[in-house]
Amino acid sequence: MKFIVGLFFLFVFPFVGFAQEYDSFVLTYQRVQVLDESIAVEFVFEQPKKHKFEAALKKGALLSLIVETELAQKKFFRNKLLTTHTLTYYLRYDPLTRQFSAIQDAKTIARNADASFLLDVLIKHINFEIPYQIEKKSAYKLHTKIDLVQANTQSWLSPVQFIGSEKIIQPFEFDYDFSS
Repeated sequence: MKFIVGLFFLFVFPFVGFAQEYDSFVLTYQRVQVLDESIAVEFVFEQPKKHKFEAALKKGALLSLIVETELAQKKFFRNKLLTTHTLTYYLRYDPLTRQFSAIQDAKTIARNADASFLLDVLIKHINFEIPYQIEKKSAYKLHTKIDLVQANTQSWLSPVQFIGSEKIIQPFEFDYDFSS
């Protein structure tokens, strides 16, 4: 019996601690509206309670907030992938102004001294349209993944010790089934 308990603490216990080290985004609201020639999508997320993205930004890391969505038509054996949509924001810290910036398409869209507030601005209202005309009386699946990862760029001002291949926040994936 002691041997089994010892094996449990040796193999399982380290993974329990690792799994609790990170938290993930929480989906609080979603809306999918089928239009004539597109699908309007709206998501509202809450940020994790425990995260380390502010420390990573202050060390000089450039973070990417990526929302990937796949639209698939449900078939009997396998779903048929119809289209994908990716929304990408970049987060960075400017040490001269001591502010965090959110960037999309090479434009700064928000700036604030509080990194958590800036992330809230981005994830509270994610709206986009997927240009696709769906067939009537068919079933569809919308698969979405939100992830905050370190981009593969380095600061040119000074050598920075990056976090490495670790995740800043665990990715969150979910499916939404609907029919027309």
